Amino acid sequence: MNQKFIIKFEQGTLEQSYKISETDIIGGVNGIFELIDDSFIKQVVEQFGVMRKSFLEAYSRYE
Repeated sequence: MNQKFIIKFEQGTLEQSYKISETDIIGGVNGIFELIDDSFIKQVVEQFGVMRKSFLEAYSRYE
């Protein structure tokens, strides 16, 4: 899509998307799999925790 790779992670109702220009990745799709290492996945999971906490706090103010 528009010469970009889109990496999407979903956890329940939450979603994280990363768009990376094809020209920034060496090796095409295989390069994407090299980019997504254990450290990156760990940070994505941690960010989901932050996102969920933020949403729940906002929702409790809404009620």
